[in-house]
Amino acid sequence: MWTKRNWVPMVQCTILSVVLITGCCDRKGLDQYEGAAQLQEAPKPMKSVSKEDLQKYTNQLITLGAVFEKHQVRPQSSYSNEKEAFLEVRRVGEHAKTLSDAEKASLKQSIFEAIGAEFPLNISVYTINEQSGMTGKITAINEKGSFLVVSSDKFIGQDNKMPDAAWYTMSDDARIEFEGKKLQSNEVQIGDTVKVWAEGMMLTSYPGQTMGLRLEIIAHGNGAGDASGKVTGVVTTGEGVNVERIIEIDGVKYKLLPFAQLRKESGPAQFSDITVGKLVKIWFAGYDFGSEKFVTKVAVDS
Repeated sequence: MWTKRNWVPMVQCTILSVVLITGCCDRKGLDQYEGAAQLQEAPKPMKSVSKEDLQKYTNQLITLGAVFEKHQVRPQSSYSNEKEAFLEVRRVGEHAKTLSDAEKASLKQSIFEAIGAEFPLNISVYTINEQSGMTGKITAINEKGSFLVVSSDKFIGQDNKMPDAAWYTMSDDARIEFEGKKLQSNEVQIGDTVKVWAEGMMLTSYPGQTMGLRLEIIAHGNGAGDASGKVTGVVTTGEGVNVERIIEIDGVKYKLLPFAQLRKESGPAQFSDITVGKLVKIWFAGYDFGSEKFVTKVAVDS
């Protein structure tokens, strides 16, 4: 039979055993933790490169077409400072979507393998916003298929009276749509009211020039033109690239831009189809120099 006296030492031994066992478990857990910490240790810092080598690697970035194609991105810009290189890319066809950290890391590794060296490289992603860059009307389509968009709400110049305007050359992965339906570029017409998104870089000419990534038609043109009337005169001067075509409607003279569209019924027309007495509709470029209006489209009534 256990007496109180016998029970006390037994309790003491039991407590001591628990303490010893617990201590062993804690040590083992600590060893495992330290091993895991060593496995998850931060990577060693990348060796620094000279400014000359960094510039050399940066210059090669734009040439890595196969790498960009593999990762379904397009380069936007690249440059370097004394410490690191910077590369901006955009997704192909998904212009509002960025890259995940894992996708950036994979792209960076492919770049290092293609160049044959590792160097400090900062990769950023260009995305278009929900808000378009410009809302306006398409007033011209040139021989390359670029769209001239003249803003309906933005004005520039010292007197703030000249409408903002830019030529948009659509990228081969651009999205053109109307009411959610994807369209081809040849389905866009002069007179259409549009929202348009650019890739970010704009040449500072007037009108400006940029690459378009998305174009949404808000409303199709009504086909009425900006003016109409009877042809009272037709004049052609100069030759080759210096040729100028002038059309007189109800006694008022207008100059046709070199790429002006000429239409007759539902098909193309020649300038010789515009003769005195014909009824025509004309569309203007949407910006003027002095009192002169430029014509970008003529439709001859049948």
